[in-house]
Amino acid sequence: MAFKLIRHRFSKTNETIVAGLDIGTSKVCCSVARIESSGELTVLGYGFYGSRGLRGGMIVDMEALQEAVAHAVHGAEEMAGETLHEVYVSVSAALCHSKAVRVDLPISSHAVDDDDIKKIIQQAVGSVQKHQAVVIHNIPLNYDIDGVPGIRDPRGMFGELLKAKIHLMLCPRTPLRNLSACVERSHLDVSGFVSSVYASGMATLVDDELDLGVTLIDMGAGSTTIGLFFNGKLSHVDYVPIGGAHVTSDIARCFSTPPIQAERLKTLHGSALVSPSDGRESIVVPQIGDEENAKGHQVTKTELTEVIRPRVEEIFEKVKAKINQNPAHKYVGRRLVLTGGGSLLSGVPEIAGMVLDKQTRLAKPLHISGLSEIARVPSFSTCAGLMVYGQKQKGPYAMLASRRQGDAPTKFGRLGGWLKENF
Repeated sequence: MAFKLIRHRFSKTNETIVAGLDIGTSKVCCSVARIESSGELTVLGYGFYGSRGLRGGMIVDMEALQEAVAHAVHGAEEMAGETLHEVYVSVSAALCHSKAVRVDLPISSHAVDDDDIKKIIQQAVGSVQKHQAVVIHNIPLNYDIDGVPGIRDPRGMFGELLKAKIHLMLCPRTPLRNLSACVERSHLDVSGFVSSVYASGMATLVDDELDLGVTLIDMGAGSTTIGLFFNGKLSHVDYVPIGGAHVTSDIARCFSTPPIQAERLKTLHGSALVSPSDGRESIVVPQIGDEENAKGHQVTKTELTEVIRPRVEEIFEKVKAKINQNPAHKYVGRRLVLTGGGSLLSGVPEIAGMVLDKQTRLAKPLHISGLSEIARVPSFSTCAGLMVYGQKQKGPYAMLASRRQGDAPTKFGRLGGWLKENF
């Protein structure tokens, strides 16, 4: 009861505060921002902590993960000077899957209004068995009135039959319940669950990319996530269960070095492309079981690259296969945006562009002021996007922005009441 009273005391301040919690395989990141009167976001603080207890998006050690969450949240609160009560939480694409649903609604010659949009969204969401999965996003991709296709916003238009194609993002109930319980152990409420690639897109993509079509690839430690955007909407999500941690593991196994040293080698010396001088540059690789003063084993940068490149190529070959499986890939064009910690490895953008035959750029968080250089990196994209998502839900232009970004402005599309609606 005391906690509820404290939470009520801070409620006025927290109307302008939004927080995101990105729970990943390698790290947990919490960020806090203030929504200014202009509607813009200003970052107040953030905290990072090494992630433990999560594998493939699923919790395998609740206590270890809760400790990581608590440390990250505490760091963000200390830096921001704010007490958090609720957060938007990222969900790995390993837990989600996309489903396109087509629904019809008779409109009896009257002008389409907000109630009609709500009905058609409810009809789409209602087509999913609630005991099997939870809809965390519903995104109207396009509408059709009496056979006229490609309508973005049908409100105010007349006709007999309204049709819609809705992109639903579904997640199984049990993993989400466990994530919610983990967050609540840190005395926080879950404002809503947000697909990690959806959040990353909000933080990194510019309007022209969203409208003309773009493939977003978020390279995490445990997996690589794919988001296809077209006409300003997220039209499909997929993933491959390989990420930066697998590159680290390859280095550790090949050179018989501890994983922490393999990560250091990858970060400081690693590349997916060979340069002419690499064969002449030697690197000392500490061996498993060696004492601290041991000389270690020497390898060239060329040898290191020969371990890294095959895994990077494998990731993008699998990404290419996933993209080609979905019809939406025909509409997203040749634009590719890379983000996530794994994209920082030298040579990755070039390999991605060659394998996928796309024009590639490396993306950092945009649309947010107050970010230091520490946080203005691709690995912070999802966490930054969670704050942008919260801005769309809570800010002065929440209704307009939510329609532009995709989620329908209903209790199903807006995640503020997500837990009440599903649990």
